[in-house]
Amino acid sequence: MIKSFGGEEMSNFLGVLIAPHPPIIISEVGMGRELEAQSTLNGMEKLVEIVRIKKPETIVCITPHGNVFADGICVLDEKKLAGTLEKFGMAKLVMEKEIDTTLLKKIEKAFIEKDIYHIMVSRENAEDCSCEIEIDHGCFVPLSFFDRIVDKYKIVHITPAHDMTNLYEAGKVIREAIEESDTKTMVLASADLSHCLEHEMQTRYNPKGKIFDETITKSIKNGRFEDIIDMDENIYKNAAECGLRPIIIALGALDGHVSISKMYSYEAPFGVGYMTAFIESLSEKKESLLEEHRIRKTERYENIRRSESIFVTLARETIEVWVKTGTRLDWHKYKGIILQSDLIRKLEETKAGTFVSIHKNGILRGCIGTIASAYPNIAHEIISNAIQASTYDPRFEAIREDELLALEIKVDVLGEIEEVQDIGELDVEKYGVIVEYKGRRGLLLPNIDGVKTVSEQISIAKQKAGISDDKQIKLSRFEVTRYS
Repeated sequence: MIKSFGGEEMSNFLGVLIAPHPPIIISEVGMGRELEAQSTLNGMEKLVEIVRIKKPETIVCITPHGNVFADGICVLDEKKLAGTLEKFGMAKLVMEKEIDTTLLKKIEKAFIEKDIYHIMVSRENAEDCSCEIEIDHGCFVPLSFFDRIVDKYKIVHITPAHDMTNLYEAGKVIREAIEESDTKTMVLASADLSHCLEHEMQTRYNPKGKIFDETITKSIKNGRFEDIIDMDENIYKNAAECGLRPIIIALGALDGHVSISKMYSYEAPFGVGYMTAFIESLSEKKESLLEEHRIRKTERYENIRRSESIFVTLARETIEVWVKTGTRLDWHKYKGIILQSDLIRKLEETKAGTFVSIHKNGILRGCIGTIASAYPNIAHEIISNAIQASTYDPRFEAIREDELLALEIKVDVLGEIEEVQDIGELDVEKYGVIVEYKGRRGLLLPNIDGVKTVSEQISIAKQKAGISDDKQIKLSRFEVTRYS
């Protein structure tokens, strides 16, 4: 056993390090400019001293710059890893680390048992996954500081999924695997904060960046980790950050234990937020934030359901029945719970093309629809398209049961399709567009996030149909009634 800052005996889980990863703070790369981040350099020296005192045998590196999958945590499954800073003009800077394969296998086993979706990537399947087997700069930069005083430790290399649904729980599972091992282990969250803090950089500046960084730093300093876990997606989506997901996993490793947080530095010398911190976990237990988070997530889900239109309620119920049981929702039984007869008539007597769009944490998760009605009414149209969007959209993996509470669903009912002769008759917010060329047809709905111009709208519709930009196309428009 080892002693904590508070004098208590601790397990072989030695705590969480949070460090930024800008290569410029390495002197060989910065060539003097690293001194512009002096506060960060001072903070890194504090972390180096902690590593010297704690003497970890393994560091679990959580980096945002490894192989990022949409919804699966990436774990590099090798015996050794190497990396350089060649991408930053310093190919001569080389790092090699041995993987703690014993802990790696415990983490893999725990992920499987707790149903944490993950991908084990080795040299055997790296090409199929379009993955790199290397120490990326997210690991390289902070580890290069630690190597100045101790370099005999092993590592485990983990990259969070883009989807944040199970990241906190993944951290909790990693902690359990560490405690089952015989190895003194630290968790490193490699985390740059917002990249859009400078007013002078108008193409990148966003006021949400400052809010994001303030939320993170205050939460770490005050030990209010729930403020990070439950952060409004409107903040982090607009902060251009690459640290939230590693931090969430690392905080999960502290779940259920009293902890002591020490934030050593924060600054934004190059328009990017850099924070250094150490969080030590004590033996004293406390209530799990995971359960509180699940309760809040369920409450949000129930609030959303209460405000949804019957069209979206039908789509959601269809998806949940399909994902949980693999069976199609029985409309004739389901309509019995709809009390308003006028809504039943509308669903049964209307024929139209419909699209079901599924988002999670503001990110598209599936979208399938019909341009013209393919079923006797829109009730069956919605049921069919909800199943297709949740399971058979070729761009995404099928939706899993553990994702259901986090889904945001929209249903678009298409109006009359009108052929147009000129793009001046289009409007990206009002009209969807259909492009056609020699039997190929592509559609894009109106008022899509990120699509600002008619030209963009047409170009994306062409891409979806596999029509090159130089082809003369037939162009049509339509309006939608959007239900949410």
